Amino acid sequence: MTQIHATVYTRPHCMKCKATIKALTNMGAVVSVRQLDNHPNKIEEMRHNGWQELPLVEITHNDQPIATWAGMSQTHLDETRELIKAQP
Repeated sequence: MTQIHATVYTRPHCMKCKATIKALTNMGAVVSVRQLDNHPNKIEEMRHNGWQELPLVEITHNDQPIATWAGMSQTHLDETRELIKAQP
């Protein structure tokens, strides 16, 4: 069985980050948490896309990227939940 993986880039004391991590974990995603400041390329990606809110979330399935977003997004979390439910 394959799993949905989520990488969440955060900063200390980010409540939206903590809520996103909790939601992804509760729905069964394998979650890796990384400190954004240790990944300058991700900071640049956020700037390039005009994203100003944390967390930065990357969702992969079988090592293939399927979604990336920034900020607390119930829509993206709902879409991820549906992807997890659809797994065999």
